This record gives sequence, C-alpha cells and structure tokens, in this order.
Amino acid sequence: GEAEFARIMSIVDPNRLGVVTFQAFIDFMSRETADTDTADQVMASFKILAGDKNYITVDELRRELPPDQAEYCIARMAPYTGPDAVPGALDYMSFSTALYGESDL
Repeated sequence: GEAEFARIMSIVDPNRLGVVTFQAFIDFMSRETADTDTADQVMASFKILAGDKNYITVDELRRELPPDQAEYCIARMAPYTGPDAVPGALDYMSFSTALYGESDL
C-alpha cells in the first residue's frame, strides 16, 4: 500500500529527488530479499522502476538497468495486453512469475 511505498521511497530516495538510482534499487532489494527472491518481490521491484504502472516500457528498462540486464528483460518479456497498455508496453508480472515461480498477487 501507500505506507509501504513511502517506506521504500524514503530508503531508496532519501533526498526526495524523485529519482532512484539503479545502485540504490539494487542495495535496497539486496537487503529486502535477504538471499531469497520471490515472484512478488521481483514484481514489486519492477513496479517501482515502472512508476507504479502494471507494465514497463523498453525506455524505462534501458534507463534504469545496466545494458545487459535491460536487453535480457526486453528480449524475454511478453507484450503487456492490459486495458491500460501503451504501444511497446512489456509484461513484467508474467516475466517475474516465470523466473521465480508462482505469485500471491
């Protein structure tokens, strides 16, 4: 919810610049996952990178991830087909579930 999102943002963007560096994101996820990724945690991470949308764009992936990771995701994410889809939207939810197993979401 909003409180959890505010907590996360206070950690990854302590100066409230509206920008989360990839390193801050990785550091946060490393602490939060404590050596155990779940589909829900990976989805939550992508949702942050996507600005709380249900999809992520190629531009967002390329801006937020190192080139090799961005291209890996782009090559493997299916197009997002939800009612809020925009051209080129990618489905990070099915990608996360495929990588890490079932989700509670």
